[in-house]
Amino acid sequence: MLELREYQQRSLAALEGYLQVCTTHGAKAAFVIQTERPYRAVPQLPALPYVCLRVPTGGGKTLLACHALGKAATNYLQAERAVCLWLAPSNAIRLQTLTALQDRNHPYRQAVAQQFSGQVTVLDLAEALYVRRSTLAGETTIIVSTLQALRRDDTEGLKVYESAGALQHHFTGLSAELESQLERREDGTIPYSLCNALRLWRPVVLMDEAHNARTQLSFDTLARFNPSCIIEFTATPELMHRPEQGRFASNVLHHVSAAELKAEEMVKLPIKLQTRADWKEVVSEAIGTQRELERVAIEEERQTGEYIRPIVLLQAQARSQTRATLTVETVKQTLMEEFRIPEEQIAVATGQTRELDGVPVFDRSCPIRFIITVQALKEGWDCSFAYVLCSVAELGSATAVEQLLGRILRLPRARRKHHAALNCAYAFAASARFIEAAQSLKDALVESGFERIEVEELVRPVETQTTFDQAHPLFVQSAAVVAEVPNLAVLPSELRERVSFDDQTRAFTVSGRISDAERASLEACFVTPEGRRAVERVYHESHGRTVVAGEPSAAASFRVPALAVRVDGQLELFEETHFLDFAWRLSEQAANLSESDFPSQYVAGQTGELDVSEQGRVEIRFVEQAQRQLQLMGVEPGWDIAGLTNWLDRQIPHPDVTRSESTLFLHRVLSELIESRRVTIEQLAQQKFRLRKAIAEKIDEHRQAAKANAYHRMLFSVDAAEIEVGPEICFEITEENYSPNWYYEGGYQFRKPLFHLIGELKSEGEEFECAAFLDQLDGVQTWVRNLDRRPESSFWLQTSTDKFYPDFVALLNDGRYLVVESKGEDRWSNDDSREKRAVGELWESRSNGKCLFIMPNGPDWQAIAEKIRRPSVYPGGSGPGASVC
Repeated sequence: MLELREYQQRSLAALEGYLQVCTTHGAKAAFVIQTERPYRAVPQLPALPYVCLRVPTGGGKTLLACHALGKAATNYLQAERAVCLWLAPSNAIRLQTLTALQDRNHPYRQAVAQQFSGQVTVLDLAEALYVRRSTLAGETTIIVSTLQALRRDDTEGLKVYESAGALQHHFTGLSAELESQLERREDGTIPYSLCNALRLWRPVVLMDEAHNARTQLSFDTLARFNPSCIIEFTATPELMHRPEQGRFASNVLHHVSAAELKAEEMVKLPIKLQTRADWKEVVSEAIGTQRELERVAIEEERQTGEYIRPIVLLQAQARSQTRATLTVETVKQTLMEEFRIPEEQIAVATGQTRELDGVPVFDRSCPIRFIITVQALKEGWDCSFAYVLCSVAELGSATAVEQLLGRILRLPRARRKHHAALNCAYAFAASARFIEAAQSLKDALVESGFERIEVEELVRPVETQTTFDQAHPLFVQSAAVVAEVPNLAVLPSELRERVSFDDQTRAFTVSGRISDAERASLEACFVTPEGRRAVERVYHESHGRTVVAGEPSAAASFRVPALAVRVDGQLELFEETHFLDFAWRLSEQAANLSESDFPSQYVAGQTGELDVSEQGRVEIRFVEQAQRQLQLMGVEPGWDIAGLTNWLDRQIPHPDVTRSESTLFLHRVLSELIESRRVTIEQLAQQKFRLRKAIAEKIDEHRQAAKANAYHRMLFSVDAAEIEVGPEICFEITEENYSPNWYYEGGYQFRKPLFHLIGELKSEGEEFECAAFLDQLDGVQTWVRNLDRRPESSFWLQTSTDKFYPDFVALLNDGRYLVVESKGEDRWSNDDSREKRAVGELWESRSNGKCLFIMPNGPDWQAIAEKIRRPSVYPGGSGPGASVC
């Protein structure tokens, strides 16, 4: 089964948090709480949670949707199963999705099955017309369709609304409350239609590429199915909100950035662009690039075993009756006659000619290296071997380029390659003006779901002939004088070819841009710290960064010492696993649930009213009504304390608690509720999902208390572990792995940021003021906005509950690192802040004067200045290489 990447986990966490808040505050208020942005309700479904997860091309929207269904069932519907309408943007994508979800060995099907204990049925629309009531009641049922197929003007769609004898049994024995939810004919009778059968089950609607479906007609169609919530997945959501013009903006709950995709090794970036005035020169450059990439790919396979056959997508012109054009036939003839490309290496993919159908492009035996198309490849076609986009004419509109550009962005196997050339995409255009061609590509990237501020960094020129003889299309040479003779024999052969050492001048020279992995290999050539610092200088120079006084300037990377613990003589990064290995007894903890933990109004069946607007109360009642309707449709077994205890035990994860301990605790909770609240086991069972949530929170409360005790014993007691902070274990923050979800776009021009783009910083508020203060301090050389929840690429300190990511990391002129956590006065004294200060100060104290930590009380920025004025106890030079790591 495919593991979720970190950015996908963050997307799902945002969805989960929103759906949980929906149950208490309604769709609109929950959205405002989660995003601090207004919610755009759909007129036909005003109280419905209708949100969008924005994921660029190549980000894995389908896998996200598979997991989102489980989040909706558990956190929103509070049900063990769900009925789902999965709506694809086209018939080709529908077939592709249906095939994957019906295949029990496919990662998508496995992702859904894992969340519903394997009880999953996947149907197309024709099969759904005969679905059994027992299937909808007993399994999570996914119906894959297109929105167009659900419209009454579609032949297939008309059947969805017609009575069918095969569906009559769905409507027997319904209560008046359930019947009130059904559509009726003009004579008042109920049609036994699939639409009505689905209305009973309040389907979760998942919409793939939903930006084309935000019209009044689409909303009317969706409303007929009485959905419980709608979740969109798209790269390009509708952002313009003009209801009077029939345009409704999507409610973007969370979006994924290009930097996040690149950091997770999902896409090939940046895009290397070259232009030539003559179209045949463009084709020649593309062919040369393909050959060089294939040579590099052979070396990559030799080192890693991964097979890659780089492919060129050639965009020809459509045939015209009024002017001469470079047609598919012309381009193919040129490839064969002038460039001697064998015909079996060429495939044509147009509306009339589909030479890719059924071809196993990933197979080693497939000879295809050039694909000629005009506007778009067949929908659903996807091959990460496509590396080069070659347009034989001026690049057209963003929309015309976007579909083809998306084909060359996916990184094979979603894993960064050892050879830097295989981590980039390449574009060649017949154009006399580079700027215009670059703008077309940038616009196309925006159409693919990337932010405008990002794409300025993602399209770069190829400044020399495209050849990888120097290992990179942008050829550079970087050198440093070293006293030590490097041991070049330890280098991989491909890297060794790019490295030289002159015994006379002592010059250590590397050709081409150096990747992070290659830097580590080069460092292994040296024994002395001076030699390794020379490698760091060469590394930064290869990326175009200036080097001052032996150290990189403000475009350098950070290597910040981590809090480490010595275990059996070995130094390890200090994290949660080091203090989780302790015994605690859940069965001995308090088992009572207070009124605030589990309100009696739930058990009594009353409807609570919160102090919100009338619209808010309508939205909350919408959620409650959806949950109640599913309860009425369900058939509950006879419950007793033992049965409900076992159900709760299965539903609440507790890997650190034995089953005997957990069931004893759960039994005590239920017994106490029955005795103290005077409720029956049947009443508790009817609210079992709310009860599960309350008990899970109570167990976690006890768990956190036990963890806090173990944590403090390990770090702060007389028997504390051996804690160290030094160069052996460091966090590395580089431009390569810095992956903001969004970027600073304020008017203030910062002077000293580590990277050109500043991540996740608002243009006002205390965090902005803190950044501006750091930027103006004379003692600060450079600083970075430390990104939250990036364990592999940000600085963090382990607390008793989670990882603590301070707001800023700065490099001082004297070589020390300064870590700053901005904290409002109202929160500075709470337990969480006290613990963070304690671990931050411990980190500082164990660094031998190399690191500083401060948490100003509110906007007390002068405290930062006072902190760094203290004389350094570390006598070394400046910069991360010289002073710390």
